[in-house]
Amino acid sequence: MRNLKMISGFFLVIIAFFGCAEKESETGLMEEVVSIDLSEAREAKLSEFFQSLNYTLLDYTDEAPIVNPFKVVVTEDRYFVESRETAKVFVFDKAGQVKHIIGKFGDGPEEFRLIDELIVTGDTVRIIAEHLNKYLLYTTDGEFLKEGKLTYKGRSVQEKDFNLYYFQHGEGSEQWTYIREGKNISAPTKLVEGYLPLRDGFEKFLGFNGYDGFVKDPQTGEFFYNEPNDYLVQNFNSEGYLKRTIRFDFGKYNWPTEMRIELAGKGRERNEYVKENQVVSGVHDFYPFRNFYFMSTGTYNYSYWVFMDKNFESMDIIQEWENDLDGMKLRQLSWTKSNDEIIYRLDSRTFFNDYLAAFNGKSVEIKPGNVHEFFEKNRQKLQEEKIVLVSYKLK
Repeated sequence: MRNLKMISGFFLVIIAFFGCAEKESETGLMEEVVSIDLSEAREAKLSEFFQSLNYTLLDYTDEAPIVNPFKVVVTEDRYFVESRETAKVFVFDKAGQVKHIIGKFGDGPEEFRLIDELIVTGDTVRIIAEHLNKYLLYTTDGEFLKEGKLTYKGRSVQEKDFNLYYFQHGEGSEQWTYIREGKNISAPTKLVEGYLPLRDGFEKFLGFNGYDGFVKDPQTGEFFYNEPNDYLVQNFNSEGYLKRTIRFDFGKYNWPTEMRIELAGKGRERNEYVKENQVVSGVHDFYPFRNFYFMSTGTYNYSYWVFMDKNFESMDIIQEWENDLDGMKLRQLSWTKSNDEIIYRLDSRTFFNDYLAAFNGKSVEIKPGNVHEFFEKNRQKLQEEKIVLVSYKLK
């Protein structure tokens, strides 16, 4: 593991290739800067970080398919998968069997046409439908509970004592990009507080709605939001108040903010710039786990997985993986997480072909829970149009 040095404000001018420092941001607030040198990336064996690869086939029918799977929420015993094109939420058990399908298409009571946010808290599923200015609540067993009007239209997290919201293009006269809405009207603090106004030029970016939204740290209860169009992760404490701004600095791989703004909305020119200059387009995922942070990022045609401790004082950057656990071809992607897994998805036919390429003509041993048992058990269904979840289980 490589070391990162914590540098005081007095010595900000001395920042190593790996370093963590503070500087004043464009908003006037202090940013905690974490420097990452991607040229230090290495190849690693999966067994250095993970204890196993687990596979789950999401087994839905042709009559009720998942079309354009978007967000997935993983709980202890279920997967909640958003079908973006059909505006449904599929509830699977951990074996991949459909338990319930949530959603009635339309504009009337208990209906919606588009899911803007999927939130699962405890035994409650919340669906945000901004086009109808309402939210809908269901049990995790798919039973409708109630619906109500939205206070704000934005990415959100719903806690017992407060809600947090993110607005890419700002909200209200102050153009706040984050708002904390307290629920206890007798509390001495303000009921509504705003943070970090929209920066100049950022109104030019097209609306972006990522998979993850606010992500909760299982160790501290704090929240993190990975911002689009920058290298920023905002950190809120367990009470929902802004704690710090984390900025990742990729050195020579940085994409200058002024160039990002200039190319906003210019898809072809943007892609050509990213390809020709090999800059980091953004932080794809930032996930807090119990003892460390995980981040995925990349330049054109290159992906990197970054593991950091909770103080950003040690780091490992992986560019290539050797699958010494089961020999399957790896897709260095990430889609979601559980408390102890990094999870990605691929279509079942791709998995089927990958398996044949890796093991066709070879002698394999089928054991309970291994990839060979999974393949044999699902051989026919893998050739249909379904989804396979691949879970990297952390040590």
